Amino acid sequence: MKTKIFAFIIAGVMAFTMLSIPGMSAFAESLPTGGSLEAPQNLTAELKEWEDGRPYFALKWTNPRSIWELGRYGVEHGEWGAEYQIDMKVGDGKWRSDMGESLFGNALSFDEELDEPGNYVTDDVKCDPMDLGVGGTADIKANVYHLRVRYAYSANQGSDDEHYIYSPFSNIASIGTEAFYKEASDWAKSELQKSNDLGLIPGILKGADMTKPITREEFAELAVVLYERVTDKKSEPVSPNPFTDTANPQILKAYNLGITSGTSQTTFSPKVLINREQCAAMLFRAIKAIHPQGDYSVAGVKDFPDQKNISSWAVEATKYMNKVGIITGDAQGNFMPKATTPAQEAAGYGMATREQAIALSVRTHDKAPDIKASSAGNSNPVDNSSGKAASSGGRLPADIIAGLPGWLP
Repeated sequence: MKTKIFAFIIAGVMAFTMLSIPGMSAFAESLPTGGSLEAPQNLTAELKEWEDGRPYFALKWTNPRSIWELGRYGVEHGEWGAEYQIDMKVGDGKWRSDMGESLFGNALSFDEELDEPGNYVTDDVKCDPMDLGVGGTADIKANVYHLRVRYAYSANQGSDDEHYIYSPFSNIASIGTEAFYKEASDWAKSELQKSNDLGLIPGILKGADMTKPITREEFAELAVVLYERVTDKKSEPVSPNPFTDTANPQILKAYNLGITSGTSQTTFSPKVLINREQCAAMLFRAIKAIHPQGDYSVAGVKDFPDQKNISSWAVEATKYMNKVGIITGDAQGNFMPKATTPAQEAAGYGMATREQAIALSVRTHDKAPDIKASSAGNSNPVDNSSGKAASSGGRLPADIIAGLPGWLP
């Protein structure tokens, strides 16, 4: 099949030589596209390297048949066909087109013998980052590059009324690792990166300030993602929804798994912040939901130096986390479960931050095989075919239940 490629120079020469021929310079009103252009479809982008090791973007997309018809029409009338233009932005920056910058592009290749409808794919566009205004370098480890493509057609070529018609932009194709947090402590960055690589960070926490306290809603989503990643099972939201202040399906999944409950019979309080002992208790229930027959004994585990500040209902959870190496405490070994003075409360002492919660999640992921192995040595396995978190004993006396925080299951 004979293929003709019309580059800019050839098209420019053709347009120049046709200026004096009546009826050959303008046909915008009778375009096969009806005077408008469809957008490129199914754009994908891949990072590749030139022979010298410099990176470039390899783009691929599907052209609507109307764009090919426009190309054939241009050949028949001695006009310049449509071209493509590549727009780009780095991270959360602005698109080049929005900043008034010129866009890199070229003429589309056209096969004049191709008459039947088909999959008209452009898959040979090699775009050097220098062409997109990023100085000839692309630091994929530090940035994410967003790319989109549109068509441009010069209507009324060679006349005083010559102007461009643009198509809408295609879908956006991204290359690189998105910055998935705004702020993070130095100690947490390696575990945050690992958690992101493992797919353990839920969408609600993407792009968040990791140094801020975590909410009940955020932790519920984090725990559900952990459960599904470790078990390779999809959890189901409880139905009907018992809450009047949330319809978040991830919260309803966490409730159904026994990881958390409401602050009352009808409320969940999704935006309420949680402290470290509450975080530990909820994560402990997530672990039990993952491996209900694990050995969760804490016999012989030493007290934390600030054990007196840990609520009785959180002792088992905090000690178990310490036993398996998920929680180690601060430099002095303190757990810092919660604020116990007005000054501590004002300073946010003992609050569970997002990065702390994510670190506990990724450590739990790493410890999951050991936790599962402990099931074999558990002398009192609990049958739990429902997937709910296993109970560590019988129902608590009513006076103890009355003294528990409302958010506990």
